[in-house]
This record gives sequence, structure tokens and C-alpha cells, in this order.
Amino acid sequence: MRQQGDDNGRVTTGHVLHNMIRVKNAHLEYLYETPLYYEAGKGTGFEVYKPSFSIIERSRISNNRLPSCLYVHAKDKATWLRELQKGLNIRLRSDLKSDNPAMVKSTLVTLADEIIKEPGECIENTVTTLDIIFDEYLRNRSVIDSLVHVIAKDYSTAVHSVNVMALTLRFSLFCNMEEAEAKKMGLAALLHDVGKVKVNNRILKASRKLTNAEFETIKKHTIFGYEMLTACNLPEDICLCALNHHERADGSGYPNGAAEVSPEAEIIGFIDCYEALTCNERPYRNAESPFDALSRIKGELFGGKFKGDVFEKFVLSLGKDSPVVSGFFAHY
Repeated sequence: MRQQGDDNGRVTTGHVLHNMIRVKNAHLEYLYETPLYYEAGKGTGFEVYKPSFSIIERSRISNNRLPSCLYVHAKDKATWLRELQKGLNIRLRSDLKSDNPAMVKSTLVTLADEIIKEPGECIENTVTTLDIIFDEYLRNRSVIDSLVHVIAKDYSTAVHSVNVMALTLRFSLFCNMEEAEAKKMGLAALLHDVGKVKVNNRILKASRKLTNAEFETIKKHTIFGYEMLTACNLPEDICLCALNHHERADGSGYPNGAAEVSPEAEIIGFIDCYEALTCNERPYRNAESPFDALSRIKGELFGGKFKGDVFEKFVLSLGKDSPVVSGFFAHY
């Protein structure tokens, strides 16, 4: 149904709720250009709460002196996402200087959540996010280690993607990749599971073993991700990481049973597997210790699923002084 408006900023279309996107209160401070609406009453439409090019006072936000729900209209979605991501990038830069890795991880997860939902709208500012991380890394070499060591307390695609990105960045820097290549690897890692946004959340968060049919549905996230990133005009090697990160060297993976994939997809596939095993909260299995996860992967390595050079470099990238590394090599 066509949207109409009156001189008082009221949105009068009967089905306008379908065009409205709810905004989290924690994001309101970043919105200046974007107008915000509140529901005036059942069946009466929405009215403007904050016009364009204005702000909501911080005290009003912190004291929750707001309507119960605020919304962005779909026509303003691109502006909203651009402002939100820009504001979060500013916060990320500040967090990185605060020596509080938990805050950094929290901001990155918030960013990742929006990126995964709308990669096409967010790519430009996502590249800025990687630039900010690298700028700080060049000043403080422990910044990425700090990200890796902060374990999130819940499971979501955004949390998983940030964890895989942090591990991938550390691996890339351990391997002395050029900065541009390492940034590309970080971006590919952050976006590798973007296709899960098209999978039913009931399946993603099932607290039981998936049925065969449900697992077949999950597998499609690789194809969805490839299609989404291709539509965003991202480089093909980044798109192929989304498609091929569940392929295995013995041809037992999915979606195509490919035995040969790009080095980038192979690395991210390995790190994705390690993170999935060690994540603090998975809906369908208990987390494993790094030692146990590496032991399991090493068994699969001998079974031909992974290649030995990536495995050894990844273990070493965990840190030469790490008890996990010394203990693992001593055991094996």
C-alpha cells in the first residue's frame, strides 16, 4: 500500500508498520540525519518523534524518557545504517584506546550484526572498521591478541564472525601477509557466514541435534552468502570464502564436495571449524578446550579433511609461549 503523510509528519498508511524498522535505544545517539517515528496509536499510523538533522538528548536516552519503541522508515534505511555504522566506528576507535578488549569486542559484535543483516548497505564502512583495527594494531601489537582472548558469553552469527575475524587477522599477521591482503582476509572472515541471515533463526538456535532436513537447510547458507556478496560487487575471492569455507580437502564438505578451494577459503574454513569447537556457548554442543579442539582437528587432518601446513601455522599463530601450543606439540 502506498505511504501517505500529512503536514504534521503523521504517517497514515494503514499497513505502514510493514515499512517501519525498530531502532534499539543504544543506537539512538548516533542518529542525526535520520528521522525517527513513534506509533501514535493502533490504526492511526506513526508520527515524527525526531525530525531529520536533530538529535535526542543523551539524558533523555540514559533516563529512558522515550516512547516505548522508536522506528526508522524503510525509505531512510540507507541513511540510518550509514549513520549507525559511522557512529559505531567512532566508538570502536575510542574503545581500542581504552585498553578494554571486552568493550572492543562488544562494539565489533554490534557492527557485525548490522553488516550481516545488510552487507550491501554497509560494505564501505566495514572496510573502515578493518582500517581502524589495523591503525591501532600498528600502534599496539597486542590489540588483536586481546580480541582473540575475550570470549563472548552468547552464541550468534555476529559473535562467531567477529571471533573468526580476530583469529584470521592474527593468523594473517603471523604469516607476514601484506597489510592489504590481511585486511582482505579479515573482511572475508567477518562476512563468511553472512548467508545465515537467510536461514530460519529457529534452526540456527536449535538446542538439539538438527534433523537431516534442517542440516540440509543450514548448508544452503554458503550459497546464500556467495550470492549476497556477489550482488555487493565484492572481489570474487571474498565471495568464494563464503561459498567454500565448509569444503574439505577429501571432498567430504559442502556445498559442492570440492576438494580444491582457494587458499583464503581453506584458511577461513579451518579457523571457522576451530572457533565453532571452542566457542563458549553453542546451542547444540558444549565448548571444547583449545587443546581438545586441536586434537580433534588433527585427527581430521590425518583423515584428509585439512592440509597440514595451515594446521601447523595456525597452532603456532596462537603464540609461541602459549601453554596450548607447547603442550600440544609436546603431546604430539
